[in-house]
Amino acid sequence: MDKKVIEITGLSKKYNNNILFENMGFTMNQGEVVGVIGENGAGKSVFLKMICGLIAPNNGTVNVLGEELASGDFPKDIGVILDCAGFLPGETGFKNLMILANIRKKINREGVKKVMRRVGLDPESRVKFGKYSLGMKQRLAIAQAIMENPKLLILDEPFNAIDTETLSDFTEMFKDLNEKEDVSIIMTSHHAEEIERLCTKVYRVENRGLVVYR
Repeated sequence: MDKKVIEITGLSKKYNNNILFENMGFTMNQGEVVGVIGENGAGKSVFLKMICGLIAPNNGTVNVLGEELASGDFPKDIGVILDCAGFLPGETGFKNLMILANIRKKINREGVKKVMRRVGLDPESRVKFGKYSLGMKQRLAIAQAIMENPKLLILDEPFNAIDTETLSDFTEMFKDLNEKEDVSIIMTSHHAEEIERLCTKVYRVENRGLVVYR
């Protein structure tokens, strides 16, 4: 039997009179790479934030990696890229990652340096995050998402501001994480080609739910 990494039942979410989701169900199994597409404002980012426990649904249950999320819960063993990365602008990329690493102590200094090099950043650089280019900021976001060996990656537009060559490298990196390390991935992206290359299933946000796109 397939092991479920995400199971959503009867989920509804609205803001004022705008109903984004209504009585929605969704299941994702271990090892899958799932893409979520849709128009701007359709609710893709809200959906991912509910999976992360950052936004509570009005109704329904969200179960991630075998645990039902209560209000304010953040699931264990996940890596996340969202539009609200809280890096400190006055610190280097390495220092920012070490601050995060010291919370759960699942990765040491050398491990952080290795991950930074993997995404194309120099851990010895003295450049502060506030001076990073958009591409460098996205690389650091990817580094923090993967550095603690998560079982599930939740990625909202992970390829933003990434050049074409780097885009291909990161696509292969995510494929390796999935195929060699059994990391499940759910992601949104405006890059249709990368969705096609990476995702085993693609859903579209419409009719106040998710419908199978391919």
